[in-house]
Amino acid sequence: MTNQNLPAESEKDSEQVEQEGSEEALWPSPGKMLKKLREELGYSPEKVAQSLYITAHYVRALEDDNYSKLPGHTFIKGYYKAYAEFLGADTEQVLSCYLNYLENSLQQDTQEAQADEIKNRNKSIAWVSVVIVIVALIAGGIWMINTANAFPATVVLEQTYE
Repeated sequence: MTNQNLPAESEKDSEQVEQEGSEEALWPSPGKMLKKLREELGYSPEKVAQSLYITAHYVRALEDDNYSKLPGHTFIKGYYKAYAEFLGADTEQVLSCYLNYLENSLQQDTQEAQADEIKNRNKSIAWVSVVIVIVALIAGGIWMINTANAFPATVVLEQTYE
């Protein structure tokens, strides 16, 4: 039974890799494109940084598509344009890849945010249910105590009048 599942799982994995590969071929990462070209030309990140008047840290962030370490969208576009021009790459293609990469990232972020929202909503429903059960148990306990305390008092009163 396990042997039958292995080919199916490997087929799923290969399909996923093919799908990601085809998407990567259509819209490659702008940073990976420039990094590959830089390496082919034999430049170091430090050489690129020096030529573009930015830090090597920024060059690595651009190549890794790590935009959180960069100042902002407008600067990133300018850095990509200057980097592409320095390497002799097609600037329009690099900028198009960057914009598409951003769009895909935003879609993924939106999907992840929606999934997180659903998880949080389910957690909230569970907590509200637990609180309702606890309140019901406490109310039932108080009612039982009051009922138990009230019952012997009526018995004692009836006995004194007889």
